[in-house]
Amino acid sequence: MSSKPSSKGTKKKSTGDGNDATSESSTKTLKSSKLPKVFITRPSSQTSVKSFTKSYIHPLILQNLGIIPGGFVQLCKEGSNNGILAIAASLPEEEADGDNNVVQLSNSLRSVGNLILGDRLELKKHSAQPAYATSVVIGTLSGNLITDKSEKSIEKLLEDVGVITPGLILENVSCFVNTNDEDKVEESLIVVDVDGLPDVGKLSLKEEPQAASSLISCTLLFQRGCTKVQFTETTQVSSKYNIPQRTTYSQVGGLSKQIDLLKSTIELPLHKPTLFSSFGITPPRGILLHGPPGTGKTMLLRAVAQETQAHVLTINGPSIVSKYLGETEAALRDIFNEAIKYQPSIIFMDEIDSLAPSRNSDDSGEVESRVVAQLLTLMDGVGDSGRLVVVAATNRPNSIDAALRRPGRFDQEVEIGIPDVDARLDILTKQFTKMGKHNLTSEDIASIAGKTHGYVGADLVALCRESVMKTIQKALKSNINLTQFDDLKVSLTEVIDSMQEIRPSAMREIFLEMPKVYWSDIGGQDELKQKLKEMIQLPLEASETFNKLGVSSPKGVLLYGPPGCSKTLTAKALATESGVNFLAVKGPEIFNKYVGESEKAIREIFRKARAASPSIIFFDEIDALSSDRANGGGSTSASSNVLTSLLNEIDGVEELKGVVIVAATNRPDEIDPALLRPGRLDRHVFVGPPDFEARLQILINNTKKMNLDEQDVDLKHIAELTEGCSGAEVVLLAQEAGLAAIMEDLKCEQVHKRHFEKALSGISKGITEEMLEYYREFASRSGIEA
Repeated sequence: MSSKPSSKGTKKKSTGDGNDATSESSTKTLKSSKLPKVFITRPSSQTSVKSFTKSYIHPLILQNLGIIPGGFVQLCKEGSNNGILAIAASLPEEEADGDNNVVQLSNSLRSVGNLILGDRLELKKHSAQPAYATSVVIGTLSGNLITDKSEKSIEKLLEDVGVITPGLILENVSCFVNTNDEDKVEESLIVVDVDGLPDVGKLSLKEEPQAASSLISCTLLFQRGCTKVQFTETTQVSSKYNIPQRTTYSQVGGLSKQIDLLKSTIELPLHKPTLFSSFGITPPRGILLHGPPGTGKTMLLRAVAQETQAHVLTINGPSIVSKYLGETEAALRDIFNEAIKYQPSIIFMDEIDSLAPSRNSDDSGEVESRVVAQLLTLMDGVGDSGRLVVVAATNRPNSIDAALRRPGRFDQEVEIGIPDVDARLDILTKQFTKMGKHNLTSEDIASIAGKTHGYVGADLVALCRESVMKTIQKALKSNINLTQFDDLKVSLTEVIDSMQEIRPSAMREIFLEMPKVYWSDIGGQDELKQKLKEMIQLPLEASETFNKLGVSSPKGVLLYGPPGCSKTLTAKALATESGVNFLAVKGPEIFNKYVGESEKAIREIFRKARAASPSIIFFDEIDALSSDRANGGGSTSASSNVLTSLLNEIDGVEELKGVVIVAATNRPDEIDPALLRPGRLDRHVFVGPPDFEARLQILINNTKKMNLDEQDVDLKHIAELTEGCSGAEVVLLAQEAGLAAIMEDLKCEQVHKRHFEKALSGISKGITEEMLEYYREFASRSGIEA
């Protein structure tokens, strides 16, 4: 009785090789094992052409999912619905004894899905059969054109492959190309285009979301004799397929020095560890990438993983932290054990400051201390011969535990800083080349690179994306059909407009909506304008000359003079005209009732300025922050500490690069002398009352929109009458004259001389001779002629 059900059960579970004992053992294993939630991407051990589009999966998993060998399986990254379609195959017997959570994929499949070794995948059964392709266009990665002599052999090759997808790479295929040599050569072929798919570019807005191109929907079957094969010199896959691009060194812009350093510190220990052991030394085990967010740390590591074909394990700081005792340390051990098992491997720890904070800080608790201790033990236990490298990234390197930053753990510290103008040009050139549809010249791109001070790589990518959005929005407003979108191109105008919305990452939380004030809006003050241009524009335009001559750029300038003489207005014009990042600091807002918060505010301002360099910090009413300590002005501990922090930031141990300080005051003698010495605010510029030409220019600027009686009103005569007035008083005169005209007649159409005379009689001059003498005395003490 019992033998019959057993026999039937055995037949149902049979693997087809006649070995019932093996089948019965597999059944027991299947019952006792759980189906893994995610599967680890590993390289395929099969090298035949037929293995190019096959995914090798443990037979128990295939049984559990109801997938027969030769059927189709969807492979999606964890948490994603967009994946690749592959032919399911059982792992060879000699490899089926290992872990059942491994999926072996060829380089061809991994290149299509932009997968790297170690990526976590979700498997799903795919029941529907893909359609047959009517034609396929094949190119070579080298750009050579395949000749018709190779048509039959490539048709046989594609028949063996069976499944074709745009972006599929077939490595080292023998074929004839259009060279003088008649012999066969080995080329890597790429599927550039296939016919039989919906053209997403010709769909309407309503149809596009439902019929959006994905990797699974792009997969078609090849049928010899029915699918036409064509050849092309093009190496780029059509953009309509939305194929993810592999991240390689060539796609990373502006980081050539860092790439060379990573090649020597990662690739050699991974692939040639014996080079180090032959010298009797251990290879470098850890690398710390530090720099502001968005500079390309994670992208750089992904490029390393693609180029080195290493098994990559990513640890995002908070993702492995558990509320249960010991689970976080166990998760770390599992990751290191997997890395040791699948060598060569790279462990990437993003935001390591949240995982291993300094144990000396007040924020560090018992859990953090145990995690740090476990991490130190694991890094020390890797061994000399292991092909394993640990790479960590952070934008707060001083916040991680000091025990990690020593040789033997993180040997190398690589700064991925904010790109300079050459690096920005490299990034933008790569982005616009990738975009393709633009009419920008190389000079236009260089101009954009020169204006995007403080932008990191992510900001520049966002700038390109925003310029595309503005181009599309402009087309939609012009009622252009979607079918004509192929003719759209991004112009310089859209990029310049996008710069108003895409600000540097470091500046977004302190972005100021500054009024647009230009040098021409300020009457006179030519010497002041010239000095400020020398301080701000010269170090930017002639930076190579400064470095060549060993001349350091000026640190700061103090604008002093009577109230209303355009000191603050000059700062506004400087923010508009210079094109660099501008931070405005209001003195009294710095002070805080809590101990240490005021000094922290100063440090934070300078940190942001450094991160967004080149930048200008403008301190209005600087005397409120830096009262003279000798005269008792800095008697309170808070004001004294703020001044000390300010002095240290401007010219302390940490060098201030790419940041210019501009301060304004009308009480220069109350400023502490330590702030006015050379190396800090060493340039003192007197902003005095406007002369005749300046007053005339102010009157002309402020009466442009007034309807003046030109025969009656003589602005030169009025400028002479305003001798001794400040610029603000001259502006007030023009406003009062207009107001007097309105009060005289609500329906007036012109402003006459009598209105200016009435306004002039009500203006009281705020600048006295004693006040000017006060500034002359300060200038004589400073050694500057006022």
